Amino acid sequence: MLPAGLQLGFPWALLALPLLLALPRRPWWWLRALALALLVVALAQPSLPRAGGRVALLVDVSDSVGSGALAAARALDLRGSAGDPEVFYLATDTAHVGGIASDVPSVLDTGATDLARALQVAAASGVSRALLVSDGVPSRGNVLDALPTFPVDTLTVAQRPNVRLSQLLAPEQAAPGQRVQVVAVVDADRPARVTLRPSAGDQVLDPITRDVPAGRTALPFSFQVAEGSPSVTVDATLNADFPQPTADDRQSTDITVRTRPPVLVIGDPALAQVLRTQGIDVREGTVADIQAPLRVGAVVLRGSAADFTPGQLQLLAQYVQNGGGLWMTGGPHSFGLGGWYRTPVEDVLPVTTDVRTQVSLPQVAMVIVLDHSQSMSAGSPSKLELAKQGAVKVVELAYKDDLIGLIAFSDPASTGWVFPLRQATERGKREMLQGILDISTAGGTVLGPAYDEALNALRGTDAAVKHVIILSDGKLYDGQGPFSSGPVTDFEAEARAARAAGITTSTIAIGEAADFERLRAIAAAGGGRYYQALDVSTLPSIFTNEALTATRKLLVEQPTAPIGRPNALLQMPATLPSVDAYVATTLRSDAQEILEGRRQEPILAIRHVGLGRTAALTTDLNQWAGAFGGWPALPGDLATLARWLQASPLVYQARATRDGGQLQVVVDAVQGGAYVNNKDLVARYGGSAVAMEQVAPGRYQADVPFGPDATGSVVVSEGSEVVARARVAGPDPEFADADGAALMAEIATRTGGRVVTPGATYAPTVGGGRRALAPYLAAAALAVFLLELVARRLARPRSGRRDERSAGAA
Repeated sequence: MLPAGLQLGFPWALLALPLLLALPRRPWWWLRALALALLVVALAQPSLPRAGGRVALLVDVSDSVGSGALAAARALDLRGSAGDPEVFYLATDTAHVGGIASDVPSVLDTGATDLARALQVAAASGVSRALLVSDGVPSRGNVLDALPTFPVDTLTVAQRPNVRLSQLLAPEQAAPGQRVQVVAVVDADRPARVTLRPSAGDQVLDPITRDVPAGRTALPFSFQVAEGSPSVTVDATLNADFPQPTADDRQSTDITVRTRPPVLVIGDPALAQVLRTQGIDVREGTVADIQAPLRVGAVVLRGSAADFTPGQLQLLAQYVQNGGGLWMTGGPHSFGLGGWYRTPVEDVLPVTTDVRTQVSLPQVAMVIVLDHSQSMSAGSPSKLELAKQGAVKVVELAYKDDLIGLIAFSDPASTGWVFPLRQATERGKREMLQGILDISTAGGTVLGPAYDEALNALRGTDAAVKHVIILSDGKLYDGQGPFSSGPVTDFEAEARAARAAGITTSTIAIGEAADFERLRAIAAAGGGRYYQALDVSTLPSIFTNEALTATRKLLVEQPTAPIGRPNALLQMPATLPSVDAYVATTLRSDAQEILEGRRQEPILAIRHVGLGRTAALTTDLNQWAGAFGGWPALPGDLATLARWLQASPLVYQARATRDGGQLQVVVDAVQGGAYVNNKDLVARYGGSAVAMEQVAPGRYQADVPFGPDATGSVVVSEGSEVVARARVAGPDPEFADADGAALMAEIATRTGGRVVTPGATYAPTVGGGRRALAPYLAAAALAVFLLELVARRLARPRSGRRDERSAGAA
């Protein structure tokens, strides 16, 4: 029968006992078997309960709880515990004190909480049970990896009410003389009256006093960057109107001061004038200035995509990806009105000109009248092939209820429907696309019959929007030349009459031999748009933009009061003066909206793209801004946005974030659009120096110890040269918003303890721990082994004497 309370730490070792029966049956073999059996049982780690035992009372006195844990521990009824508990005060370290009434030792650093250390100290003192009184928010160590073998009971107390300065939001760079806005982010556990005392370098700024509610509040302040310094340190300290922890009431950040290249403004004289009045170096230029290399701080565009070559559009997009700034402003030829849809420039903007998901969609009936005369075969790819690509895009953009038709025209004998007006269903689109691909060149250029046929077809529909797109590359021979006879057709009169009937007409003249004047006159009389595509490669984008512009109302011509959205760059008020009009666009998913118009359409938005930045202002300061254009704060905000766009990235950009007792330092290294790799970088902070490891292209990372007395910036160096600095960011983990009660409950569950109610009688079941039997069994095995040796030694001489007597008798 086994002793009561016997436990085996490794019972599987007992499976080796039957193997002992295989030992050779020599004299005294049973002693050898007994010794080995005792060793096998010792390996099973048997133990028996030990009478008696002591309890440790571990009380958290760190800054996050203050005297709250001490008060809760002193309020407990400890008469149910066996004797007086051993009391330990814990914070950054753990100290043994005389009793629960003792003062906190002055040598105990209360700036952090290390529950793991406290449990290790309690285990080393020989106690058999512990009561942990804490908020359950350790800022050092991993308590779950340091749980003892004895039960730990837990009593959770609340953190002290706290108001903390979580972070300072500031631009990475600024120019000398620039006015910079910084936002201090305050997190409060309860309503409070706070005072923020900011400074910037040697400038002591005016304090800000405000009543803040529980939760997060932004406190903005601004200052002017002084001349002659390579950087400026912004510092802020927070004070509250009630006693609370102060370790997390200060934040600092560094702003690099750099002279910035000028802003190139193309087509927007009003914005250029506003920026000049704000001290920004502005250079007004033309489309011809878009050439490599672009040595400007930012580019402002207001105009049509047709003014730029495909190479220039690609250059602008690459300029942004490599760290440049691009700003498109509203106007009669901007965004969707200017043919920017699906261009490389639109790809980097914070908005897209496809507003089909944002507006109500009327049924559309559209006929494309496409020149397929012999001259359209010129070029590689040919003008006809590019025109066919554009027609394909129009079909792809159509909704299933839209009606699309296409007439290919040349001379009268070769003019006809490629496909008549039909709904753009999935099957309809497949058949339309096949018809477009089958178009080939033939004959001359006679527009009249095809235009008449298109207008007649549209008159027979009930669609809300009726539109004709005419494309031609040559002189129209209607009423003249070898392909036509009769009087000269008055296309202007036809287009004007069609417009009166609700049918609009746009025209596209391609190549250098097109009938520019007649096509321009048709578009003007027909209420549409005229495109002159000397570069035939732009045909597909012209078609798609014309389809969007003709069928979707892109210009919102209603007075609209912009709605300000929270943003760290610009703090806009809730109510603003109205704009008279703006161009409808759709905000991209990775962009930030600053001002919103109708139907969630952005009026001002920004975006990070690659290493650069872009902005979109969809109203026009030259003619649509209305009362908004006269808003006193507008010039300063536009200048702030321009400077943000001018900020070219540094080669090495570092950031340091607190993570418990470590600082995670990350450096991104990019120069001229290319990653900087294979550098030997070292991160230094608080006397520690750690070699950084490259973890990705252009990215280096290191974990640096964070000491409570360490201050200042993390310094990143390559050899003897300092390449980057970073202020420490992130909340103090001592005051982290964590579920401490859940952690305390898990500690109790894992160790076999229980959760104690505040003020209750604490009457734990205290054992004396367990007595390990392995040492005794091992000693017994050694004694039996020695006994076997002695027995064999004594037996050998007797056997030898018997052998000698036998030999003598013989």
